[in-house]
Amino acid sequence: MTSSGYHRGKRFFTESKMSIRHLLWIIVTVISTSLAATPLWADDVASDDVAQLAATIDRHIAAAWETQGVVPAPQADDAEFMRRTYLNIAGRIPPVSEVREFLADTDPNKRRQLVDRLLDHPGYVNHFAHTWRMLMIPEADVDQQARVLAPSFEGWLRDKFIDNVAYDEMARELIACRISGNEREGAVAFYRAKEVKPESVASSISRLFLGVQLDCAQCHNHPFAKWQQEEFWGFTAFFAGIDGDRFGSLSDDASRREIGLDGSQTLVQARFIDETSPDWSGEARTRDVLADWITSKENPYFARTGANRIWAHFFGVGIVDPPDGFDEANPPTHPELLNDLARSFAAHDFDFKFLIRAITASKTYQLSSHRTDDSQDEQRWIGRMPVKGMSPRQLADCLIQATGGFETSNPRNQFLGGRQVDTQIQALFENQRDSNVDPQSTILQALALMNCQFITQQTESASSNTLSAILQSPFLDTDGKIETMYLTTLNRQPREAELSRLRTYVETKSEEPAPRLSFLEAARSLIQPVAEKNNANEEKALADIFWALLNSSEFIFNH
Repeated sequence: MTSSGYHRGKRFFTESKMSIRHLLWIIVTVISTSLAATPLWADDVASDDVAQLAATIDRHIAAAWETQGVVPAPQADDAEFMRRTYLNIAGRIPPVSEVREFLADTDPNKRRQLVDRLLDHPGYVNHFAHTWRMLMIPEADVDQQARVLAPSFEGWLRDKFIDNVAYDEMARELIACRISGNEREGAVAFYRAKEVKPESVASSISRLFLGVQLDCAQCHNHPFAKWQQEEFWGFTAFFAGIDGDRFGSLSDDASRREIGLDGSQTLVQARFIDETSPDWSGEARTRDVLADWITSKENPYFARTGANRIWAHFFGVGIVDPPDGFDEANPPTHPELLNDLARSFAAHDFDFKFLIRAITASKTYQLSSHRTDDSQDEQRWIGRMPVKGMSPRQLADCLIQATGGFETSNPRNQFLGGRQVDTQIQALFENQRDSNVDPQSTILQALALMNCQFITQQTESASSNTLSAILQSPFLDTDGKIETMYLTTLNRQPREAELSRLRTYVETKSEEPAPRLSFLEAARSLIQPVAEKNNANEEKALADIFWALLNSSEFIFNH
């Protein structure tokens, strides 16, 4: 580790063997649970569709609490709600100016207004396009060849979210897209990422839009679920006409509707997984017929899977979890709630924004993440808001937002986001678990993040836009500077105990005697005013606090 990143600064106490920054890290990662409880279920609800669905969510969740003996957490305060909602919708933390404005706003509808603003913000488009790209082409995160296809596909998704294209229309375009020649842009990139293999495409489509893991029955009958090998290949037969590879020429026999079972001579006809047979009347293209069936409002899988994925995005855990694990052995925790979400989603023409507005308007979503009762430990009952890990890109974006750092794109690194910080964070968290709920960072990841080159650079006043602006603000005293750092990183005011400890630390650092100097440094110090020496010590102390905040669990998790 570098001395500037790990050992920089003085000790709090001369006998301590731990660096100042790590002591500060311990201080700021402690999250208080002393928030005042707020009654959650007494407010009257407006009569619009969003509020009605939000009330339905709350009613189902409250019924489960009563059955399971769950004592819910209090309502999140405005700062916790704002940070969480920014991360969930825009994929990053809010700027400090908007935090101050939101916390000062007395409008009782400001939370719904915030959601509306974020849904019209470019951050929503970028974040959801990236999130769905990771769902649809997860190969791009581990396979260099598939990674080349990710920017094009993510751009296609971005266009869909810009135009607020409905979920069913997006699915239809992906399933039935035209494939030919050397085309590799847009939806075609999805097929190339799957190596244009019918079985790989079918497996991915069934997981994405039907929530079932048919691929477990590819070689034999599913050992736990009801799916049979013939059902997998019957579904795969809808993609039997596609042919090619990742970077070569593509072809598509749109009328082909049979395939050899697991590469054998036994032919299997295309059929739906609900055991109904397609209507092949007319000259319908095979994948068009499948797209019609999958996206139908009468399809028992499609709306439920879509609603469940959106729910999992905001809560970190699905009503059916994992979201592609629908089967009799894995029933939903709240079946009536899932049915109501699916019906409302379909009734509103599969509008992502409608479902997002309803979920975020619910008092369930607005629960605090602070643990106030043992009964909240079972996350599936949502007794409190689960704590979620961020994706590598999301963490990188938050670091850039907090530090004011800016990096130009590196062409050699364009498929990791084009920024050095993306590469660093991706490397630190490449082994993060599939579940993002309460992920336990390994010791190596935690130490690596503490020594992240980008964080080290951005906690030096000479290279950090945010830190230098705070340090050079003549209208901010020590308390004001600490408060601004908290608002910038954790998006909340420091608690009185935190402010008192850190104020004392800065004052103590400012009064510390100078360390042992070289002859040249000693000569220079003779002509340096005492006030400047003290100010330098104060700046170092504030820089250490900024470093500790950026490395705190409160910063790197969504809660």
